[in-house]
Amino acid sequence: MQNKYPVIALCSENSAKIKATKEICSLAFSNFSLGCYTVSSDVSETPDSDEEALVGCHRRIENFQAGFGREVDLIIALEGLTETTPFGTFLYGWAVLKHVASGKMFYGCSGKIMLPDDVANGLSRNMKLSDLVLEKFVSVSREDLERLGTNGVLSDGMYTRSDEFNTALRCALGSMIAKQNSMNL
Repeated sequence: MQNKYPVIALCSENSAKIKATKEICSLAFSNFSLGCYTVSSDVSETPDSDEEALVGCHRRIENFQAGFGREVDLIIALEGLTETTPFGTFLYGWAVLKHVASGKMFYGCSGKIMLPDDVANGLSRNMKLSDLVLEKFVSVSREDLERLGTNGVLSDGMYTRSDEFNTALRCALGSMIAKQNSMNL
């Protein structure tokens, strides 16, 4: 790190992403500064492949660097997505972390939760998954969905959207720390 206390930019103002970032960065750093910014991914509302989600993360990082002019040590981009397989359609997320001084990127992926068929069949690249879930699960309030995410609704709170990004970021940041310890980034 350039600073004793790293300055971190999160390319989102989403509450689940902020919560996950604060939790995981608190494990890695005794003190840090976190700025949260609305940054476009330039991909669909609900990416449907690893490639599209990772491109979205990279674009968030690029757009942050081009548009915000903040001096930071780490830039974090988080992107949720769905993937359709022969076994069903799954929801999960990616974390991409850029160590600014070295230019190196570190990646982490979350666990996956299977979408019910009626939700999977209603997916659209131009519709937010959360809007579809509110349409399909009429007993779920917008407040509960904001708090739990689709993951939390589908798992009865056992695996929330914050947990999804917590896992992905834990993998990305852990990889960076391991590399830093071995190579003195």
